[in-house]
Amino acid sequence: MSEFSTLRYEVADGIASIPLARPDKRNAMNDVLFTELGEATQEAAIDPEARVVLVSGEGKAFSAGIDLTMFSHEAFQTGGGANFQRFVTMAQRPFRNLQTMAKPAVAAVQGHALGAGFQLALACDIRICAQDVTFGMFEVRYGILPDLGGNRPLTQLVGPARAKELVWTGRTVDAAEAERIGLANRVVSTDALRKEAETLAQDLAAAPPIPVALTKSLINREAELSIEASFEREAESQQRAISSEDHREAIAAYLEKRPPRYSGR
Repeated sequence: MSEFSTLRYEVADGIASIPLARPDKRNAMNDVLFTELGEATQEAAIDPEARVVLVSGEGKAFSAGIDLTMFSHEAFQTGGGANFQRFVTMAQRPFRNLQTMAKPAVAAVQGHALGAGFQLALACDIRICAQDVTFGMFEVRYGILPDLGGNRPLTQLVGPARAKELVWTGRTVDAAEAERIGLANRVVSTDALRKEAETLAQDLAAAPPIPVALTKSLINREAELSIEASFEREAESQQRAISSEDHREAIAAYLEKRPPRYSGR
């Protein structure tokens, strides 16, 4: 298993836990964290022991966004070009991994989730939030735009008009509004956040992985499909599910009144 300096990675009971570990910097993202987060999410995506990914932040903040020292990085000094393209491809990697992996990703979000931190929470499928959470897309304040894959899930969650408002104004969203407009699946006390997120992750890890993966793909692509194409993809996916060993195990476990033992096959 890889060793990291800006985050931790461990797998236990089907859960790949990835806590950001720069609490003294409010888990702000520098080039090392972007790189290591890409490696950790890729490891989680291919690890057969990991059935769900749980992303969190150590300390009082989930992530305050990009480390402002990054604006002195050579990638930002060239006015674009090859250096910036290499940087943004590297930085986008973990966000792409979380959105495209077949496994569900859960974010446990407390304190500030700003800019890149907001986009990291959006890259996850489900967000469990503490009552002190603050979301904000601050990129426009620095003359840039969200480029880590956050525009799409933000629009899907809150609609295009509200997404534009949040990106263009950079205003913050507290826990109550986040729950009301669909950014937060659940809002809990700060003390209860870890247990609530871990309990949900445990429930997802215990679910049959094949239909979970198939429905993630279906739901993520729903807006791209016509009604007819959506029905067709659902039928094709169901065919894969009912031909799996896990489907037979689910039926047997139900009939035998015992917990199912899923293999992912």
